[in-house]
Amino acid sequence: MLKRFLCLLTVLMLFPAVCLAQEFTMAGFDGQDSTRDWTTNEFFARMTERTGLTFSFLQFNDLAKWQTAKDAMFAPGGQLPDVLFKAALTSDELIRYTDGGQLIDLLPLLEENCPNLWALLQQNPDWLSAITLPNGKVGALPMIQTVSTQNPIWINKSWLDTLKLDMPTDPESLEKVLTAFRDRDPNQNGNQDETPFLFIGPWELKFFSHAYGVVANDYNVYLDEGGTVHYWPMEESFAQFLADMRDLYSKGLLDPNGFSTADSLRLINDEDATVTYGAFFAPTPLYLLPLALCDDYVVLEPLTAPDGSRIYRNLFGEIARGTFAITSACQDPAAVLRWVDVLYTEEGAIEAMVGKEGQYWSYAADGTWNWHSDSETTSHVAGGNVSITDTGEMPLYFPKTFNNSFGDKEVNHITTQCDVITPYLRQPFPSYTLTAEQRAVVQPLQQALGTYVDVSIAKFVLGETPISDETIAAFRAELERLGAAEMVSFWQSVADSRKP
Repeated sequence: MLKRFLCLLTVLMLFPAVCLAQEFTMAGFDGQDSTRDWTTNEFFARMTERTGLTFSFLQFNDLAKWQTAKDAMFAPGGQLPDVLFKAALTSDELIRYTDGGQLIDLLPLLEENCPNLWALLQQNPDWLSAITLPNGKVGALPMIQTVSTQNPIWINKSWLDTLKLDMPTDPESLEKVLTAFRDRDPNQNGNQDETPFLFIGPWELKFFSHAYGVVANDYNVYLDEGGTVHYWPMEESFAQFLADMRDLYSKGLLDPNGFSTADSLRLINDEDATVTYGAFFAPTPLYLLPLALCDDYVVLEPLTAPDGSRIYRNLFGEIARGTFAITSACQDPAAVLRWVDVLYTEEGAIEAMVGKEGQYWSYAADGTWNWHSDSETTSHVAGGNVSITDTGEMPLYFPKTFNNSFGDKEVNHITTQCDVITPYLRQPFPSYTLTAEQRAVVQPLQQALGTYVDVSIAKFVLGETPISDETIAAFRAELERLGAAEMVSFWQSVADSRKP
């Protein structure tokens, strides 16, 4: 009897140690057409070493299938996982499922269980506002990217050097540079084959708004420093923008195919090709050129506007919302939050990107880092077994300094140049989350107004509609008829609701 008792006691003493490795269910979207397998990815093994938590996975690499799966999970009788990771949750879903109790409100739990993220949110109140829903809840945690994807102007520095031209600093000097690109054979092949400035459609042309002291969002609205909403197409600077773009186009300084082309039609794959591009809008020059040719391009700092300002549109901001949520099925939300909080530290974020120092990568004496050159590293990195960050949006505080210290010269040039625009970025409008009712109001307005504005830009720039006092007055009258005043009123009410 004593022997049986001692055996049973031994088993009971071991049982809590076994239970320390808590297992949860996780579902998520790794990114369209990702080839990564979460069950073998080393990120999750590293996180288990740190936290003791393990997961069983339901992974999707197709956005449509992930959306179908989400709908089924949250439907009556659906089976909710504990955690949604790389969740791609929409504002509608966050509001609906936090209101319904299927997603828990994380806000009351963050200070105690996510101290690293909480400290970041306290230091940056706008980030907390950006992830807080209209119902006052935080349904999902964000990806924080302080070098967020922008759409700056990349200009051919090699051509500037060849022609002994200074970097343009205002619209007038830009026109002079583009004229030289057109006329003075900067690629030195004896042909007049250069395209001074490339763009794709009205959306990209509107990034020139910064040269008029304006940064407007996709609704064509912006909030001034006094808290007043403006509809840019109704303003005089917009008419000047139309006139200037028409002038550049008529002189052959803008791509003649700009209203009918696509990135796939402009892409150069051959490293030995003759470069014919002077300047263009793009997140990186890799959208158009092979890596070996990207060294010729640098980011153009914002042109100085007539009012002396130098600003540029902050396209996506620093917050990607809806990346990580915990459902009502989870029995220990605090443990899961402690798990994810690791990713809001520099060390945790770096490990999510590239693994542990010394295993596949190392620092050099100059402070840069690079991958090891052995076959094991190549195999694991190329196979997607090391990183979890390069597809889909995930909860993370992006390690900007580390990213910018990558030892590859060509890659480092691009990442360093992407940061040139950062000091000038300005959000056209504060971060917001619209309710379904609000979207029902604004979407029909945007469909009518936005389409009319973009079509009108194309017609004015192409010369199909001549620019005159009469045509501009007619353009504004049509904007009024389509609801410009209602658009301003709507966004003013959104801006006013965010005031303390």
